[in-house]
Amino acid sequence: MTDPKPLYLIHSDELDKKNLALVKQHPLIVENDISIRTIKMSNLSGLHVNGNLNHALVWVKHTEFQAVLTAAFNKTIALSFLPYPNELRPVFFDHLGLPNKLDDCLALVLETEIVPVDLIRCNGEFISRGIGLLNQTALAELIEAGNTRNLFKKTKFYCQRLIHAFNLQPIAIEIETAKGKSVKTAIIGLYLLDLAKRNPFAKLFGESASLKDGRLSFVFFAPQSILSYIQSTSITIPQASAQLPRQLGFVRSVSLRITAKQDIDFWIEHKPVSTRELLLETVPAALKITVGDSFRSLNSQSGDKENFNVENLPQGEARLKYFSKTLPFFPHALESDFKDLFLALKENARTTSTYVLLMVLSSMLATLGLFLSSPSVVIGAMVLAPLMAPIISLSMGLLRSEKFLTRESIVSLLIGIGIALAISSAMAALLPFKDATPEIEARLHPSTLDLLVAVFSGIAGAMAQARESIAKSLPGVAIAVALVPPLCVAGIGIGWLESDIFFGAMLLFLTNLIGITMAALISFMVIGFAPFTRARKGILLSSLLLALISVPLFYSFQTMEHIADIKTQLAGKTYQINGHRLELRNIKVNTLRPLNLNADLLINTIPDESVFTRLEDDLHTELGRPARFNFALHFVRETVAVDENEQ
Repeated sequence: MTDPKPLYLIHSDELDKKNLALVKQHPLIVENDISIRTIKMSNLSGLHVNGNLNHALVWVKHTEFQAVLTAAFNKTIALSFLPYPNELRPVFFDHLGLPNKLDDCLALVLETEIVPVDLIRCNGEFISRGIGLLNQTALAELIEAGNTRNLFKKTKFYCQRLIHAFNLQPIAIEIETAKGKSVKTAIIGLYLLDLAKRNPFAKLFGESASLKDGRLSFVFFAPQSILSYIQSTSITIPQASAQLPRQLGFVRSVSLRITAKQDIDFWIEHKPVSTRELLLETVPAALKITVGDSFRSLNSQSGDKENFNVENLPQGEARLKYFSKTLPFFPHALESDFKDLFLALKENARTTSTYVLLMVLSSMLATLGLFLSSPSVVIGAMVLAPLMAPIISLSMGLLRSEKFLTRESIVSLLIGIGIALAISSAMAALLPFKDATPEIEARLHPSTLDLLVAVFSGIAGAMAQARESIAKSLPGVAIAVALVPPLCVAGIGIGWLESDIFFGAMLLFLTNLIGITMAALISFMVIGFAPFTRARKGILLSSLLLALISVPLFYSFQTMEHIADIKTQLAGKTYQINGHRLELRNIKVNTLRPLNLNADLLINTIPDESVFTRLEDDLHTELGRPARFNFALHFVRETVAVDENEQ
């Protein structure tokens, strides 16, 4: 302001003469010989343009901004806002880029030119503090609190967030822009970014939302499940990005109409308002206002282009009916959303000639690999085997109670199992091998650890089917959880007429089968392919089978622990018996009754029978139970180096 002009000073009624003197007698005002005419808020009707008197300093509470903006717009008077004493910084100051101190604000008034600023009207009234849904105030607080580093506050935040999630009820609305674009949806939060600069969501759009572009920028928050809500409030909101997060919709227009079939509780200007319709419109360059450098640096955007990015919002009558009450815990996908996946699973459940051929080849390859004790050959059979496909299809069939899909999957599995058992048992009977190789023995003692492998593999298999981006991981899943090799070991047990081999290997196969089915079923439910009410029967059946299979697995795990304890107890221990030094190496334990212990026995001299008798007695005492011992003797010659000086 190069030529001093008289100024109005619009002030709150609570400010007395002593307070007003801080402005009227401020050095900057006095030095520039500026005359001040004061007007109380209660006398705001007396505000009018009088010659050069067309500019007002505004020193009021933020709750009085609305009245000041309305009066200034009607009288075409420029405004310069000053920070009110002992009041938190208004969010409107953030959008104008104003400083916090009175001295700095007065300096801006004198040193800078006023600029045109957009104003926003809601149902005909100007607003400066934003708009939202009444039930979202806690949500905004939660998002802000989640960024704290204080452990106590962060723990409190997570507890509040969880409680809040179960009470959120989506609100059905219709959104219509100035150009007639519309959508019916259900949301739990909305944000007018032009007046929500402090909101974490504002960081997504950078400078695209401001009081300088002649348009409104709205974000609609619509997580479609409690899990989605928790996820969205657990992560840090990213900086400006071209990709919109999955729970958000973004609309940008000159005006926006929000309607509902019943009254909605809004939160407008920090006051509750119940209405069925909101009409929000921007008034471009409505007032000239003193602003800071950050506002001046914003790019003014021209043109009438609208943004209507609502693909992430729930739409359609079938989908919206799931949001008539509180948010569901898991997302729910409509059949149209996974039509292609369902068709693929139906195809995978069928017994085709390709499926039979792959089962024959993988069974033959696995059986040969087991006899050769070749891990690489066995792994090749795992990758080639097609059993994973009908198991995943079975999971979807049980989840959605689809009788056709379940029946076809079970038939394919039974045919595949029959092929593997028939081929492996025939090869075992024909080939002249009768000794269990390490690859065969490795599949005779499953435990709860094998069940965990099956569970994680089932999760990965379900995700690979549902998400094309990770479908390339299916070979890794097939390798992680062996389906055909344990079946072939069971077939070898049939061919050799060895019941222990058959039952041990079949237990491993059933563990993998049930674990994969259960995990894939739950994974599909979490992804949203069926609500819990529909999946209840499948989950109960899978849980029952899982509980039954867990009993022998738990016993097997305890056996593994017992064997590990025995090995730890005896390994590397040295025995001195009748002048002989003995040591056990490479201990192998079979927990049958009596316990069988095989080991390499290192000894420095040729022993007599009494040495072995004494060793067995000592081992019986240490083990505390009867046992049979099978030692492979290894003679170790001890040499003593002789110093040349002693010769």
